[in-house]
Parts: sequence; structure tokens; C-alpha cells
Amino acid sequence: MATASMGMLAKGMLAQGDSMGQSFIRHVFRFWMGRNEALRDSQTLLAMDKAYVESGGSFRELLVSLLTSDSFLYRK
Repeated sequence: MATASMGMLAKGMLAQGDSMGQSFIRHVFRFWMGRNEALRDSQTLLAMDKAYVESGGSFRELLVSLLTSDSFLYRK
């Protein structure tokens, strides 16, 4: 149920504009990583944005992109 709600929220944010989607992506990154993003995470954030947009706002694809990134796999 929570995943469905997050998906609906993500699609709504995608429809509202690019800055809302980017803000959502940063918050997802911060929540799952437990820290703020840094310059070294730029490729991860770009990949997350690309996965999010290309999938039509799929929260699942956004998470897959993050959880398979170097930022996540080699986190400190």
C-alpha cells in the first residue's frame, strides 16, 4: 500500500515539473543513504533522475537506480 501511495506521489510530482521531481529525488537519496548528497554523488543523482523520467515516474525504478549505484554499494 505504501509503495502504491509513493508511486502516485511520484507521478504527481513528475507532472508538476522538473524542479519538483528533482527535489523528490534528492529526498529519496537522503532518506535511503542517511546523509545529504555530495558532489561525488552527482552521477548517481543524474542516473536516478534519468530512471525516474524514462519510467514515467516509477518509484521502483528510482530505487533500483539508487540501490545499484556506486554511491550506495560503496557507502561509508
